[in-house]
Amino acid sequence: MSRESLSLSFRGLPVHFSIVRPEAHLRHRVLLLCSPLLTGFHWRKLLPELSELGCLCVLAALPGFGPRSTGAAFPAHSATRAQLVWGVLDEVDARIGGQNALWHLAAHGCACPTVMAMAAMQPDSVRSMIEISPLVPEGGRGRYLAKRRGATERFIERAFATPADFAQFVSNAARRPLPDYSVERMWRGLSHPEGQATLLRLLESEDEVPVQRGFCPSIAIWGGSDPLMPADARERLTALQPEIETHIIRPAGHFPMETHSRALRDYLRGWLKYVG
Repeated sequence: MSRESLSLSFRGLPVHFSIVRPEAHLRHRVLLLCSPLLTGFHWRKLLPELSELGCLCVLAALPGFGPRSTGAAFPAHSATRAQLVWGVLDEVDARIGGQNALWHLAAHGCACPTVMAMAAMQPDSVRSMIEISPLVPEGGRGRYLAKRRGATERFIERAFATPADFAQFVSNAARRPLPDYSVERMWRGLSHPEGQATLLRLLESEDEVPVQRGFCPSIAIWGGSDPLMPADARERLTALQPEIETHIIRPAGHFPMETHSRALRDYLRGWLKYVG
């Protein structure tokens, strides 16, 4: 697999992404959109499988996050973030070639509403949606964490106080310790005050996730032991995407790409063969 790291600037806001070309003949184009806690590195266990399936993968940071992001121009709404990520995919299509290319839109955590907005915005450019540990506001409107204002800020202050506090938070979310090198990459992007301020803005902003009109093949996969997933996760998702297929990896926490990558690869392989 060859990998090229790039960034595009939209009115001063950089969006960071990497293009990973497959070893096999190109059959699919897959966006892997990171939540604020992830980097492109955290998709590494899925990439060999996707490469064998002929997937060109774009590993993208959520707009407003990533290296050297200041948060000054953070787009608070999913619809705005969706426009920016489509701009990235248009650039990739221009580089790779192929008119009217269809994309599988995959995302993690609170990046999932962005791919839902992307599908609503350009349905004819989407082959399917893949939502991993999806976090969406209740009813599709509101804030991502059902905490009182001020409580989210205190939560972030505690979780990001020191590298040790952050590692403990990640272990709790994952339901097991992750390798130090994986946690360090998560910490790197959010250890500075600007990164934490941007995360707070994301979690406390009032967002509106569009209900899907028409049919788009969609699958959601999450951990049955994920403490960040609400008890009514399936109901929240089906209210927005009535046809969505849902699967639960019972022992997994919030980062199945790290802790249960084999099970996740099995789901992705079956899904891409089904919709491909």
